[in-house]
Amino acid sequence: MKVFLTGGTGYVGGTLLSLLSLAGHETRVLSRDPEPARQRLATMSGAFPVRGDITEYSVDQLAELMKKQDAVVHLVGIIIEKGTPGFEMVHPEGTRRMVAAAEQAGVKRFVHMSALGTRENAVARYHKSKFAAEQFVRESDLDWTIFRPSIIFGENDEFLNTFAGIARMAPALPLIGGGRGKLQPIWVEDVCRCFAQSLNMPETIGQTYDMGGDTAYPIRDILSMLVKAMGKKRLLVPLPTPVARLQAKLFNLLPMKPPFTEDQITMLGEDNVCDPAPMKEAFGLTPRTLENYLADHFGR
Repeated sequence: MKVFLTGGTGYVGGTLLSLLSLAGHETRVLSRDPEPARQRLATMSGAFPVRGDITEYSVDQLAELMKKQDAVVHLVGIIIEKGTPGFEMVHPEGTRRMVAAAEQAGVKRFVHMSALGTRENAVARYHKSKFAAEQFVRESDLDWTIFRPSIIFGENDEFLNTFAGIARMAPALPLIGGGRGKLQPIWVEDVCRCFAQSLNMPETIGQTYDMGGDTAYPIRDILSMLVKAMGKKRLLVPLPTPVARLQAKLFNLLPMKPPFTEDQITMLGEDNVCDPAPMKEAFGLTPRTLENYLADHFGR
């Protein structure tokens, strides 16, 4: 199958691209700077970077790049707006262009990455923008499938690696809002297997799959498990939400990418959990446990 992939040079995209390559698919990888991407993809069979940007290219330009492709997998998303075109431009507007381009190019299959917690009445701007993006996909004439993963863990993830980095240098880890909000982490390879399998599963067309592991954990428990796997003892210090919001405002005044934002604090104030049974049944998946991954990756 010929696949047009956005976000293929990112964390999740790199894993998915490897699976598509191993499955014998030919993949065009949209990239703002294809030369570095070409070097990274040189060892992957059937992976070809093409220059483009969903926030800068027109529908006509994107459609031209999609010609003769069998499917589109749209992964592009941002969690922090600083230094980017912003949620509205990347999520709803970028997705609108991708959907319109696929329709214009005659590509029927469209697989879209959203996020768990996405809904019309969401409290976080991130989730609201993701819901608006989903609506463009649902209202299209495409054969679409939508995936909504919870936080994705893996070798290059930002969540676990950020806190592991803090634990290596500092005696304590901060718990925004006390760390009571629950997450349902899912392994990056489990996520990408579902994406890759769905391309050849017509029964997944028109379906939306919430994605999470078998267990939901309070953030406090995740960090406790992490430092234990690292063989360290660290204090977990509650950071009151108002203080965290003030810090986020100050971080936003600095030129570098902030460690967390007000919108992320809002998201941490609610549980991000789901019933993984429909995903597991559809794809025959037994999710890797977080405990297994932590012991294997951080317990070396």
